[in-house]
Amino acid sequence: MPTQAREPALDLSQELKWRFSQILMIVFSLTCFGLVMVYSASAIRAARGGGWEMSYAWNQFTWFGVALAAFLVTRYLPIKLWQKAWPLLLLVSLSSLVLVTTRLGTRVNGATRWFRLGGINIQPSEMAKLAMVVVLAALLARLPDSGPRFWRHFLPLAGVSGLAVVLVAMEPDFGTASLIGGTLALLMLAGGVRLWQMSILALPALPLAAWYGYHRFDYISQRVESWLAGESFHTNVSVLTIGSGGVWGMGIGKGTAKLDYLPEAHTDFIFAMICQETGLFGGLAVLTLFALLVWQCLAVARRLPERFPALLVFGVTTLVGGQALFNMAVVTGLLPPKGISLPFVSFGGSGLVMFYGMIGLVGAVCRGVKSEVALDSRLERYRPRPALELRHIGPKEAL
Repeated sequence: MPTQAREPALDLSQELKWRFSQILMIVFSLTCFGLVMVYSASAIRAARGGGWEMSYAWNQFTWFGVALAAFLVTRYLPIKLWQKAWPLLLLVSLSSLVLVTTRLGTRVNGATRWFRLGGINIQPSEMAKLAMVVVLAALLARLPDSGPRFWRHFLPLAGVSGLAVVLVAMEPDFGTASLIGGTLALLMLAGGVRLWQMSILALPALPLAAWYGYHRFDYISQRVESWLAGESFHTNVSVLTIGSGGVWGMGIGKGTAKLDYLPEAHTDFIFAMICQETGLFGGLAVLTLFALLVWQCLAVARRLPERFPALLVFGVTTLVGGQALFNMAVVTGLLPPKGISLPFVSFGGSGLVMFYGMIGLVGAVCRGVKSEVALDSRLERYRPRPALELRHIGPKEAL
């Protein structure tokens, strides 16, 4: 009996190209749906201000063009160039975070987070997200195979990361600072930093930072106390908006929360509008798209044969997925209210450009893998070390 010929396995470069095509489909789907929802949530607001009802949507569409340009730049620049440029990225990101807190920055609602250039607002903390992920991935890629030592390796990494987090918190923007800090911490664990090394600094630093923010800034204590008491206006209105959508929603454009009572319906609370107008079905669809995006990106990171690209993709994935989860948790009342956008969906130019730049980096990584690395090969040059690997380390080696 003739045996059936075995189909040749895809090589690694073909697999990564396929996965990246899935990532692009998900990102474009989120962006197109976001444009529709931005128009739906902002049309009445724009008309009431005497402007064109499509002004917000057109502004977002214009930024989408800029985001595509950023995507193409990061997509086709060699990945080795990013690895070598980490000192410049670190200098630019930290300098911009310092300068934005001076008179050069624009103060809005008690916070100085933007540079205003003509009619364009640029938020340095958005650029710092991507820059710090690249910087930390480049530094982690240089660690010895035996693992990082506490004084020689871990403390410098923690110092660089902590400086960026503190500068963002000084704007003040504790939400973005928490997001960046959490992303960089997970990236360090994925890069080989031991949990006990991280705990030595994190256990005293986190309660101290929470205590300082709570007692130093009145708006933080007021938001937390009202949220714990169930009296937070933003949380209650958002949850009411979500519940009013039911299973199938009121229909796109027919939501009522944007008319009077839901604040920032086109930006930070756009997920509430999605749930009201498209119902539980629409909300779960958006959540599923983000879950698939994270899944595909992590699959790319696991298959990459080199250390820096794998850590870079992991950091980008953590950042995008973490911000989406953060936003949805705030909108659904699981966290105190905090202004943070939903990636690819919320209105906002700087964030959209940076997120498309991140996706371009994932594409550059996939593009740079050589086709001769077989998919079913077990001889990988780099296999990420588990963060919680049980391995005996002597006291002198660990320090």
